[in-house]
Amino acid sequence: MRYERNDDTVTCWLEGRITSNTAADFEQEIRDAISATAVSRVVLDATDLVYISSAGLRVIIRLLKSCESVMVVNASSEVYDVFSLTGITELMEVRRAPHQIDISGMRQIGAGACGRVYRMDAERVVKVYNQASFTPDRVERERQIARQAFIQGIPSAIPFQTVRAGEELGLVYELVDARNIGEVVSADPESCEEWARRMAALGRQLHTTEFKEGLLPDARRIYRNWTDRLEGIGIYANETIAALRDFVESIPVAHTFVHGDFHPANVMVMPDGELLLIDMGDASEGHPGMDMAGTYHVVRVAAKRNDGAQRFCSMPGDLLDKFWNVFLRTYYDVDDDASVAELERSLALAAMPRSMGTNAFSKFIGEEDRTRVAAELERRFLAGRDSVRWDLLG
Repeated sequence: MRYERNDDTVTCWLEGRITSNTAADFEQEIRDAISATAVSRVVLDATDLVYISSAGLRVIIRLLKSCESVMVVNASSEVYDVFSLTGITELMEVRRAPHQIDISGMRQIGAGACGRVYRMDAERVVKVYNQASFTPDRVERERQIARQAFIQGIPSAIPFQTVRAGEELGLVYELVDARNIGEVVSADPESCEEWARRMAALGRQLHTTEFKEGLLPDARRIYRNWTDRLEGIGIYANETIAALRDFVESIPVAHTFVHGDFHPANVMVMPDGELLLIDMGDASEGHPGMDMAGTYHVVRVAAKRNDGAQRFCSMPGDLLDKFWNVFLRTYYDVDDDASVAELERSLALAAMPRSMGTNAFSKFIGEEDRTRVAAELERRFLAGRDSVRWDLLG
């Protein structure tokens, strides 16, 4: 049996058939894997496990008594049924192996830093995550967060199946005949203002929904992650990284819902006109200005590069500019140009950790442009970081 240690977690790859004849060897191999260091979590990868008998299950039950957490992943239907029928799934988490799908003939309806969204058929869409940054645990976290948000009244689509597209993981959402707002606006440009106002109303609904503290992750973790990654590649001076950390911790604490990637391609329009959110991997609780800053970044920064408006928001750039203008004015209930300019200035600064991070890592940016833009973002951030009007953005 092959195994791998990572901090306090050991992953063991199970193989073949675990029967009464092999259970003793299986148990000894497990003990060898966890004995050398302090281990609190064991992950049993059942990708190559064909069968497990009651003797093998008893080994896992004994393991449960000695470790803080034990879980089985990538179980075939047959292996999963053994765990389920014997009641082991009530004692520990057992995840089925993702079903393999082919996305080559599917229409892509959205894209972002995390992955792409495809229309599978009239009833389903699939979000496929970028392989480099999404582990099975992170995909599972999105599934759980989406369910928690739904239970709390957030209008969100429920992912009901984890799949694999080649080497990439994905989540399937049931969205009957749904199109995202960008697609709807592209098909009927005259409706642009109407849908901008509707998305703004949805944003206000989200950002006035409070969660019990600790039920969702802290939204600032996203900015902390960007800062950690930037520090790791050394693209900015230590003083700038320190300033970014101070900036993140200065964001006012709040317990309202934050989607994390709120833009037209992540808001689906159902046949009856109901709006539903998808892409819940960064859903959290925090200051509403962080969500609006994320929207600003997608619409006013990422969408301006390499046909980004169509790629990220599913509509042409001229329509997206019109959409943003109406959306921003409606959400903040302002109409004068001076107020709009001040909001955009603060949103641009509030989005800086994300802007600096995506500039450093985006595959859509050439190295020459990356270096030039990094210097400009650093200058703007250091000059304006203390002037963000969080009181206006919330």
